[in-house]
Amino acid sequence: MTIAPLARVDAYNNWARAQNWPSLCDTSLAFEADILADLLAVWRREAGLTIPRRSAMSARTLKPHLGNVAILERTAKSPARYQMRLMGTRLAHMVGDLQGRYLDEVVPPDLLVRWHAALDLTLAEGRPLRFTNRVDFRGLNFLQAELLLAPLLGTGDLPSMVLGAAVFKSHATPTGDAV
Repeated sequence: MTIAPLARVDAYNNWARAQNWPSLCDTSLAFEADILADLLAVWRREAGLTIPRRSAMSARTLKPHLGNVAILERTAKSPARYQMRLMGTRLAHMVGDLQGRYLDEVVPPDLLVRWHAALDLTLAEGRPLRFTNRVDFRGLNFLQAELLLAPLLGTGDLPSMVLGAAVFKSHATPTGDAV
């Protein structure tokens, strides 16, 4: 049985609400951050009529975005396991350097489910998605993240990698209280 694309996104958003996750998947791709909209344009240019290969996302292609970019590879499907293949310096500065690490080695189990759900949804959809969420990692819950997650082809014909980029902003009041 094939699940309609919008049904998967709706299911993710309903599950996120039921789990009290501060996360939303938005298919409009109406990014607030220009750098994410620009990276989406790069992905689309490389994609043409299909999903681009990881090899198309070279350092030269991604140069203006490298600090904000991550590339993750799903190395196992059931249960899902993802390895951080590339991590930009701005992302590493915010959440720690995870390059080369498996997410299940560094992300707490309660958050890992959320991370895997977004990555799995991106691969299942086979198209770029916009996510917004509060950062519940390493004490950074005063930050709001806007993310672009987009599928990439690895060595096979099915997407197994995710190009991700994030922009962070504080959602704290001038007194420091989270809103």
